[in-house]
Amino acid sequence: MRLAPVIVLAAACGGGKPAPTSPTPAPAPAPDKKEPAPEPVATAPEAPAKPTKPVTNMTLAAIGLDPEGIDRSADPCEDFYQFSCGGWIAKAQIPADKPSTMRSFVAIYDRNLEYEKGVLEAAQKNPGKDPLLQKVGGYYGSCMDEAAIEKVGLKPLRPIFNVIDAVKDPKTLSHAVGVLHAQGYGVLFDMSATVDSADAKKMIAGIDQGGLGLPDRDYYLEADKKPLLDEYQSLVADLLVIAGHRPVAAKDEAAAIVALETGIAKVSKDKVARRDPKGTYNKIDREGVAKAMSHFDWADFWKQNGVKSNEVTVSSPEFLTGVDALLTSTKPDVWRNYLTVRVLAASRGTLGKTLEDRVFRFESKLTGQAELPPRWKRCVGRTEAALTDLVGQVFVRDKFPGASKSAAEEQVHAISAAMAANLDQLPWMDADTKKQAHHKLEAMAYQIGYPKTWKTYAFAIDPKDYAKNKLAAQKADHARDMAKIGRPVDREDWDISAALVNAFYSPDKNRMVFPAGILQPPFYSVDASIPVNMGAMGMVVGHELTHGFDDQGAQFDADGNLKDWWKPETEKQFKERTQCVIDQYSRYEVSGVKLNGANTVGENIADIGGIKLALTGMHALRASAPDTVVADGFTEDQQFFLAFGQAWCEKSRPEYEKLLATVDVHSSARWRVNGAVSDTPDFSKAFGCKAGAKMRPKNACVVW
Repeated sequence: MRLAPVIVLAAACGGGKPAPTSPTPAPAPAPDKKEPAPEPVATAPEAPAKPTKPVTNMTLAAIGLDPEGIDRSADPCEDFYQFSCGGWIAKAQIPADKPSTMRSFVAIYDRNLEYEKGVLEAAQKNPGKDPLLQKVGGYYGSCMDEAAIEKVGLKPLRPIFNVIDAVKDPKTLSHAVGVLHAQGYGVLFDMSATVDSADAKKMIAGIDQGGLGLPDRDYYLEADKKPLLDEYQSLVADLLVIAGHRPVAAKDEAAAIVALETGIAKVSKDKVARRDPKGTYNKIDREGVAKAMSHFDWADFWKQNGVKSNEVTVSSPEFLTGVDALLTSTKPDVWRNYLTVRVLAASRGTLGKTLEDRVFRFESKLTGQAELPPRWKRCVGRTEAALTDLVGQVFVRDKFPGASKSAAEEQVHAISAAMAANLDQLPWMDADTKKQAHHKLEAMAYQIGYPKTWKTYAFAIDPKDYAKNKLAAQKADHARDMAKIGRPVDREDWDISAALVNAFYSPDKNRMVFPAGILQPPFYSVDASIPVNMGAMGMVVGHELTHGFDDQGAQFDADGNLKDWWKPETEKQFKERTQCVIDQYSRYEVSGVKLNGANTVGENIADIGGIKLALTGMHALRASAPDTVVADGFTEDQQFFLAFGQAWCEKSRPEYEKLLATVDVHSSARWRVNGAVSDTPDFSKAFGCKAGAKMRPKNACVVW
């Protein structure tokens, strides 16, 4: 699932990662008094069935929904997103330091950020004898000391620049790339520890394409993106000037760098091809890597990064071959300048205001964001990124009550049961494949809240030297990742913050992860009703579970191995249903840009399946309830769908919408909501939509 803006100037530190109990929930609060139910806000052409249980009348606000967020002039059967979010969108203001705002994700993120600010400021001023508070307070304090950062300038990078300056041929270039990776700068390509897709019990080295400063290869290759490429070239020239180059020379040097990156883009797979797990798993080991990229000194690279294992998979052997040709055809001075720019861009927050402001000025062209976030916000985020589990421990202690964990566990069980029942009813799946699907579902693991074992951070923190702290943190993070190579897979290992406002499914570990950060209002609240919690957080759970059976997840078995476990005829029907989803979402557009249905299909399948499973789970949880709750005239099913819609209320700048339409694997918020409900027959039943309405199309796409 998506929250944060896409990170541009992509060659940042650390390298890329390959595409990462059933207690009763709290009842809804009782109203002060019962009142006659008002007329339903949504004019339903076909009235829903009358409840058979006694009716309890409540308000939308009392059960956890936003009555003011609804656009009562909109027809839910024609545009449910506008109906559920239009009132909120009309009033919402995008902060100057954000490219978009959301009622759910951004609201939770901002609350979490304010809390972490208080913790870090207190730790900075009075850490006491607590080593944890000393570390986080010292790191945050050094980041906030702008005067000290400005004073040292580029000096912290001098040792790295010395290595870059020594590049004079492919061998010395290889050495420089190896040193930079070891320091946490993932230049030229990405490398990380990854699960072996053929044997999901072990970790091996994974090499992925990389090396680009722009968010996607299309920015270099598509004619309509030429203005942004020109802006990027101007940025590259300015970064070279910041590094000490003469302005006149920097213009020509920047053009040569962009030409080099364009060459890298040409040998890179496009985003749709990168969604193919079989196409991106090529276990060729060290010998194959050395053959594909023969002018690169791999022996030195492995040594620099402490990798001893022989087992290596690459996402694209053709990428390595293409880059190998560039090693000899591109002049050494261009490579030196390229590496300098990549390191500077990745160090944007470490080396002072001039550098950060210049990078942001370019990024604002992509996102429309008017201002940088205030310094404290940036430093909270950087402290959490560097000392993830230390900040996470404090967050969980103060902000993650046991009720949230218990409720999430109940939702997981209810939705897993719904998926099991759904599998049994699928008319297009044969018995043997159903048996394997059930096995995968039963084996699926879930982690809620926080890791069982917190990471430790052995490097020292200097409260007066931010650059030293930042470099030590990214070097340690890279070393920790490299140490996993050749070891057994640890399914309990977390690569994310417990405070993160997001959720994940890992096909190679057959595991769902729900950090404490997302288990908060409006996704989950002890004061909200079951329909509201299930429409919001329950749908997230169903979404992540469905990822185990989307176009990518369905290619992995119960143990996380990339394996064919489908009977041919069933697989054929699955692909036909998947193509229906691709075609449906390819008809949608945002800010004048068509969505790429093939790129977003996995998330779309997860949305469609997630809402179906969550609704079934909600019905199961409410089956034994003594009453039916009607809120301001809305039935429980309508409440469920409203909770889903309002969880995705978003207002974005046009530039940012275009960026995400180009690079993101998720559809925009409007189409996530409208697309999913239009493929859900229970939605039409709940709101009485007539056949032919936009939310009740003639041919709905249903995979699961």
